[in-house]
Amino acid sequence: MQQTLVWKPWYTPGVETLRLSQDANGIHATSHLMQVIKGNSIVANYLIDCDARWRFRRLWLKVDNHGQRSLCLQRDLRGNWVLNGQPRSDLQQCQHVMLSASPFTHTPPLQRSALETGQSDEMKVAYVDMLSLRVEVRSQRYHCLRRRSGESLYRSQAEDHASEELSVDDQALLLKANERFLRLSQRELTVSALV
Repeated sequence: MQQTLVWKPWYTPGVETLRLSQDANGIHATSHLMQVIKGNSIVANYLIDCDARWRFRRLWLKVDNHGQRSLCLQRDLRGNWVLNGQPRSDLQQCQHVMLSASPFTHTPPLQRSALETGQSDEMKVAYVDMLSLRVEVRSQRYHCLRRRSGESLYRSQAEDHASEELSVDDQALLLKANERFLRLSQRELTVSALV
């Protein structure tokens, strides 16, 4: 299955367009985003690969903000992390990656957790600040407030940050995050067979 999703920040100028592909080999997301973060305009492209069970495998990120910078972050089957070719043992306990300016990175942890109403899950994530490209360990907690067909509601709490409510569809793709992001569109891509 392939689909294209578009989100916008709630108050600041910007847009993210993401193409998501899922098959037996895994999940592949490619995105282009433009945003204003803390008064800085950025343009970024990223690619995230997960296995078929939504376990993080690779992030490639390029950010343009007064010059281009990029990073490559990988996690192997044993949980070893490598950043730009260098081992990052401090990330060993992390299960997922979280980008500071993308709503999509909530999807893999929510998919993996599969929480029912009233359940919570706390995990460590490799948090990537998209302005500085600094990668650090952060705690991330999700609490399912309401799970129902079509739209579920979660409370997300990142370490040292205020909690936010996330409304997601049946695939755990963000519909809106209270006053942070709003999904504008979603379109499933199909291949037409010409007869």
